[in-house]
Amino acid sequence: MSRSVCGEVFELKSGGQISGTVVNRGEHGEYFVRSDDGAQLTLSRRQVARVIEADDFDLQYEQRCRTLPDTIEAHRELAAWCKENRCSKLCKVHLQRILELDPADEAARLSLGYQLYRGRWLTRDEMMAARGMRKYDGDYRTPQDIALRESTKQRERVENDWFQQIRVWVNWLDKRRGAEAAQLIANVKDPLAAPAIVKLLGKAKDHRVRELLTATLAELNSPLTVTTLVDFSLNDPDPEVRLQCLDYLLRYHRPINLEPYVQALNDRKYSNEIINRAAVALSRIGNPAAISPLIDALVTTHSVPNVNATPGNINPTFGNGPGASGGGLSMGGQKNKTIRKNISNFKVRQALIDLSGGQDFEFNEQTWRRWFVKTQKPQYVDARRDQ
Repeated sequence: MSRSVCGEVFELKSGGQISGTVVNRGEHGEYFVRSDDGAQLTLSRRQVARVIEADDFDLQYEQRCRTLPDTIEAHRELAAWCKENRCSKLCKVHLQRILELDPADEAARLSLGYQLYRGRWLTRDEMMAARGMRKYDGDYRTPQDIALRESTKQRERVENDWFQQIRVWVNWLDKRRGAEAAQLIANVKDPLAAPAIVKLLGKAKDHRVRELLTATLAELNSPLTVTTLVDFSLNDPDPEVRLQCLDYLLRYHRPINLEPYVQALNDRKYSNEIINRAAVALSRIGNPAAISPLIDALVTTHSVPNVNATPGNINPTFGNGPGASGGGLSMGGQKNKTIRKNISNFKVRQALIDLSGGQDFEFNEQTWRRWFVKTQKPQYVDARRDQ
């Protein structure tokens, strides 16, 4: 059975290629081929790895190449034709040949992306290398930037490895190897394990698992350790957990940023609970820098539920006018469901007493403020000698 095609490329299992046209197929699937140079070939199915049909561009390109003079203008013309047909790879081949024939050809240099840099034609890569930069992750970067990115990638790989490993150990905790797993987790000392532990803490619900992970995290010298323990000391619903996290912060002598606790003193939700939690923590930390924001939080105003508000505020009414039915119920004006209320924060007061060395002006903010300002004034010393 014969067929006519524009042309094909036969990829051979031995690794070569043959371009030609199939003129017939044999009984056992073999190809009878007329190659591009006119030779008659027979290829068995076992010899052929793949047959790729050539398109019109391939055929036209092959025809042009057969008669192409090896001159600058001929290659320039064929490069332009390749570019017009959106084949940049072949266009580049002919531009490179132009440079082989004439290294000073400016048009070919520019088309290939060369730039004139200090009297030399350089590719973009060469020019950026001359400036001390090289391509990395799709952009040109300085050696310092590359080193930083490599370090980041390495850190992320280690962090991910820790996550995979500790997750396995956590899954062992309620199984036969639970004691071994608990010891393995407790022995983790690498600060790069901190993100893994924090992530697993966010998923853990069992109190014992959370306790083990938190204790392990507390020993890791990582900024994430401090921020996580601070967050737990303020927001964990379990008061024992809050105090334990604060103990961990103080036990390992970590620098504690007061800012999260000071921000918590400004909490103005329905409850003043967070404010008092922050006050307890600031008292335990013992930094006098917390005195001023604590004074501001002695008495705070909150929106609280209005216990006197009744749904609908239904009132009995009695009619007097013409057509009145003699009585009934009417919907009166509703009272607000919440009211603004000033609340004295006793734990804030206690924190001020602790940090001030025993001063106690109760909830009188002005007196506390006068005392504080007075302590900040430098003592006046009379340097004159006695007369």
